[in-house]
Parts: sequence; structure tokens; C-alpha cells
Amino acid sequence: MPVLQTSAGRLSYFDNEKRDAPTLLLLHSSGATHRQWRQLIAQLDGGWRILAPDLFGYGDTPMPERVSSRRSIVQDELNLLGALLHQVDGPVHVIGHSYGGAVALELALQHPGRIASLAAYEPVMFALLRDSKQQAAWSEIAQVAQRQVELVEAGDLRGAASHFISYWTAPGAFEAMPEAMQATVATGMPKVAAEFGEVLRRRDAPPDFSALTMPVLLLCGSDTTCAVRGVIAELRRLLPAPRFVQVAGARHMAPLQQPDLVNPLLVDFLATATQVARHSLRRAG
Repeated sequence: MPVLQTSAGRLSYFDNEKRDAPTLLLLHSSGATHRQWRQLIAQLDGGWRILAPDLFGYGDTPMPERVSSRRSIVQDELNLLGALLHQVDGPVHVIGHSYGGAVALELALQHPGRIASLAAYEPVMFALLRDSKQQAAWSEIAQVAQRQVELVEAGDLRGAASHFISYWTAPGAFEAMPEAMQATVATGMPKVAAEFGEVLRRRDAPPDFSALTMPVLLLCGSDTTCAVRGVIAELRRLLPAPRFVQVAGARHMAPLQQPDLVNPLLVDFLATATQVARHSLRRAG
């Protein structure tokens, strides 16, 4: 896979190198890699240039050195993704899931002119809950995050993995995985704990979403957690004009575990978004 190296770190990413097609950036969830999108990539490959990175600590992208002394892992990831955007001619369409969805929204906040459209399945921008009316949602995720950090700090990575997977899927789901997969998931738990710290962090000021006037799709499973429902409620209130779809029968990990429910919605959204982008280019010309 190609590698992008900057002062922020190193980013490995999939690139199908279809440089004459519109560009789509795919951002995976915590504990996964760019491979979580393989079915969607297979569906879209003919008509898109697809960039799908492994975020810090997953797949072929290492954690940056001296993490504890760095200001923000998320900001380092955003700096690398921003550099990737600027290697592409024209605006980029972005899809993200969970932590990748939160990163996608942060990327759009920092580079609104570079984002043609944005689709996020259950983006975990949990900091939005802290000062909202969604206090049950905030209490739920704060307790989950605290336990996650405690287990990682105690060196119990398998316990942390079981805790993490149980919350997002079902109790016993981690233990039901093949042993090799359990080991891989457990290895990623320090990054997951760092991500919880980042997405719960209080900001100096609330995000200003007013610049996100590009087409935005928010997806949420009907069977998701209280915390995620709270985040989606806040984003629907704060974003200028999001399209919202509740996916019947889906949970938080649906893009990996139930892609047949999610991918058709993403494909349809991208078809509409590309028409909007072409219309905007014609008007600008």
C-alpha cells in the first residue's frame, strides 16, 4: 500500500489509482482496518478513485512515537488526512463509520471546501453529549470509556477487548471470535482507549457546523446504544441540513456485520452527491 509520511506520523492507505474518477475517502471504525470496506469498494471500484487508510494503530499504520507527549492523536490523524486530501485534484467525498465517522466530521470542519459530500454511520462525537440534555447518554458512554481505560492501564488487553466488543455488539462476542482474531483485536486496545479519551475531550468551544453545507448523510441503526442515539440527536440539531436515515434492524457494527443493510444506502447517497457536485462545478464555471 502507498505510504504518506509527514511530521504528524505515517499513514498507509489503499489507493485503486483511478485518477480520472471522483475521489472517495473511506474511514474505518475503531479496532478495524481499511479492509472493513472491501465489499463497498468492490461495488464502487469501477467509477471511483478510492482512498482507504489504516488509521493510527491499525493494519499497516503504526502508532506515532511518544504518544503521551503529543497534543492530540486525532489532530495528528487529521493532519495526515488533510495532506492526503491535498494530493487529490478537486473536492473529495468522505464516508466514515464510528470513530472514522467522528474523524470524517472533524476533517470536514477543518477543510470544508475540500469535502464534496459526507456520510457518517454512527459517528462517535461523544463530547457533544457532555453539555447537552442527553445526560443518560453521556453517563453511559463515560462509564464505558472509564472502564476501557482502566483495563488498558492495568495491562489487561484481552479484558479491554471483551469489554469493548461486548458494548458494541453483544456479551460473549469477543470470546466467540477465533483465537487469532482475538489476539489482533486485543493488540488494538491501547489505541481504542486513546480514542475514547479524544472523543470525550471537552473542547475550548463547541464545534461550528455551519460551514458543512455539502450533502451530509447521517446513518443510525435502529438497535444501537443510548449514547449513539444521543450523538445523532445532537448532530441532527447542529448540522445545517443533514439527511437522516435509521437503518432497521441494524446495530453499531452494521457496516462490518450487516453491510447489505448499509452499503446500498451509501451507494445511493454517493450517486446523488456526485450529481450535486457536478451541478456545483457547472455553476462555478
